[in-house]
Amino acid sequence: MKSRSLLVTVLVFLFVNLSFAQQEKLQKIDSYINSAMKDWKMPGFAVAIVKNDSVVFAKGYGVRDVRTNEPVDENTLFMIASCTKAFTTASLATLVDRGKIKWDDKVINYLPSFQMYDPWITKEITIRDLVTHRSGLETFSGDILWLGSTYDAKEVIRRARFLKPTSSFRSKYGYQNIMFSVAGSIIPVVTDTSWSDYIKAHIFSQLGMNRSVTSIKEMKDASNFAFPHKTVKGNVVPYNDFWSIETVAPAGAINSCVADMSKWIRLQLKNGKFSNKQIFSERQSNEMWSNQTAIGNANYGLGWFIRYWNGKKMLNHGGGMPGMISDVSILPEENFGLVILSNAESGMVTAIRNYIMETFINKEPKDWNKTMLENWQKREDGFAKEDKRREDVRVKDTKPSLPLEKYCGIYEDAMYGKAEISLKDGKLFMQFLPTPFFRGELKHYHYDTFYIDWEDDFLTRGWSKFEMNFNAEIKKFTIEVPNSPDFIFTELSFEKVK
Repeated sequence: MKSRSLLVTVLVFLFVNLSFAQQEKLQKIDSYINSAMKDWKMPGFAVAIVKNDSVVFAKGYGVRDVRTNEPVDENTLFMIASCTKAFTTASLATLVDRGKIKWDDKVINYLPSFQMYDPWITKEITIRDLVTHRSGLETFSGDILWLGSTYDAKEVIRRARFLKPTSSFRSKYGYQNIMFSVAGSIIPVVTDTSWSDYIKAHIFSQLGMNRSVTSIKEMKDASNFAFPHKTVKGNVVPYNDFWSIETVAPAGAINSCVADMSKWIRLQLKNGKFSNKQIFSERQSNEMWSNQTAIGNANYGLGWFIRYWNGKKMLNHGGGMPGMISDVSILPEENFGLVILSNAESGMVTAIRNYIMETFINKEPKDWNKTMLENWQKREDGFAKEDKRREDVRVKDTKPSLPLEKYCGIYEDAMYGKAEISLKDGKLFMQFLPTPFFRGELKHYHYDTFYIDWEDDFLTRGWSKFEMNFNAEIKKFTIEVPNSPDFIFTELSFEKVK
């Protein structure tokens, strides 16, 4: 009897001490986040931490919108962007469990009209290839087709056939949003249910993710959402509106909060089980977490990055849209995971993620905030250095070869579509027709090269070079935007058509 009482006393003592130690960690993390908020001038931020199938921390910081100063809390909705990809692969995994599809099924078995640039790849590419970034396309290739454009999902996928590969099929990693959109397009073919409705019925509803949605409209209707922000000349200001990713929804259209996302992490840590419900099988959980495509010392699985961090296997995915950065990270052997959502683009998300993980594995954390601030400044300095280099090599005192009106007209790139060069009040203007915000004044750089500072400062300065034929007629132009966020403008070659 005495030995049993002693055991109970020891267990209570250990539990109290463990609880105290965890609380101490959380207070330390909370203080670090509050300090980082000031360093980054971060408008809004939210964090949830899961340990041993329990949410041990869920908190919002800052404001949803600097114009209203309404506070962020654990239920505030943010765009999770590419963290959506794991939801898409989990949805596909449920269909594999049901025998509706196989990961190695050919895409054209479900989408007969789908085409890649190479006919052989069109015949061979599988669902697995789509969600493991090994199509042969460059990272972010084709993203210029959908972000801010008027194309619908079907047209974006149709135009993917014009994207030229930069590596051989299955030989190299190339991060692909459009290929994930193709993968999500298989869901309605085999279920007669849209990707959005399938996600809601088979994941959100099953986990009780009652605030999570798949469109900007739904998020606005739900209220308590964070607005995207940017930094302009040292000041944090809101974007005019959200930049939607719904055209390639399976790649990034989910909007959620840390309270909901903590349930998603619990599902992952339980290998597809939540409460008494098996959402997807343990076998499919292992499949999604298995190495598929090598990326240096890391790998990509099915919707997850896989690496070793401080000797521990780490599953991770980040997401980024103009004015929004997100991160979901899991350490399976620690039965630990976290989600971070923010409404400004910065390195703070990575800094806080690393700090929290080191704290929870009982490693003295580095000052990740300091490191990321330094890295962010190097990034900004690199942008400025490239602008200066281009100014240094500029040939001074040159003029365009022809009168400005000769550069005007309609130009077309086979993959992207049309752009218009026009003359207004003696100045040249460029307008990408499918993408309304891709516009700005062309200013002379040297010879027949012009630079453009876009009206929307999400885009960085670009340079356009015009070429003429032997009759001194302008026939085409190409464009470079060296510091471009996620767009490959060098894929484009605009031929004059009118």
